[in-house]
Formats: sequence, C-alpha cells, structure tokens
Amino acid sequence: MVMVLIILGIVGSFAMMRFMDLQQDAVLVTLEKVEGTLYSASGIYTSVAAIRGVYTGTIRVNGRNLRINSGFPDGVWNGAFRGMLEISTDRRFTRANTTCTNFRLCGVGNRRTIRTVPAATGGRGVVVWPEGYRIANLCFAYYYNRRNGDEPLIGVVNSGC
Repeated sequence: MVMVLIILGIVGSFAMMRFMDLQQDAVLVTLEKVEGTLYSASGIYTSVAAIRGVYTGTIRVNGRNLRINSGFPDGVWNGAFRGMLEISTDRRFTRANTTCTNFRLCGVGNRRTIRTVPAATGGRGVVVWPEGYRIANLCFAYYYNRRNGDEPLIGVVNSGC
C-alpha cells in the first residue's frame, strides 16, 4: 500500500508539472494572439486614417473617436486601443504597477517607454498583460507609436511568463 501511495505521488507530481506547462503555454499563446491583433488593428485603422486624410488627429469609427499620430494609431489606451480592441467596455483601468484582476487581459497606454524594448523612445505605447500578472513580471504584448512616421513597434515580452 505504501508503494502504491509513493507511485501515485510521483505520477501526481509529473501531472502537476505538465499542468503548469499547459498554463504557461496558454499565456504565451494568448500574448501571441494579442500581438497579432495589435498588428491587425494597427493596419486597419492606419488604412482608415489614410483614406480619410488624417495624419495626426482623430477618426470616428463605430461611434468612437480614435487618436491617430504620425499616420498610425496613437499609443494611448482610452483614446485608441481600448476601443479598437474592445477588450473591455468597463471604464475602469488597471494601474501599470498592479496585478491584472477582474479581466482576462488588462491594458494601459500613454507609456513613454516599454521595459526591455530599447527602441521604444520618443513616442507613446500600449501594454496588454494577462490576468494574474503585472507588467513588472515581463509578460505582456506591446504597441509603440514612435510618433515620427516610422512603423510602430509591436511585439511580445515573455521572459517572465
């Protein structure tokens, strides 16, 4: 009987490690999907702005004003990405230095810099991170408009996931 319990304990520990790997994989896949969505949303709204002749200003889409700067969506949360991504219709936000709770994803914008992304200077950026994490954990997707006409920086930081 003791041997059976020991074997079950060993099997259970391997199952727990595999379960933890699946959770991490789910977070990484989610961030990759957010990154793809940031690329798509940026492309769509950059095109809309170009068609409407807006280089810097606002465009109205689906009843929302979205800020454009230097031809691309601006790196702000409430004025652009919260509406573009429609992650939450709740007006509350999560501060950048707190753990994301009550939402599967949290976002913050108007970031002057983005940790671990040295080229993110001179503009404004948005960071989207998963529930249960903080930006400081280095587990997030980002969008950064350099406000100089260059393509935005879009990517994932996952060293802390």
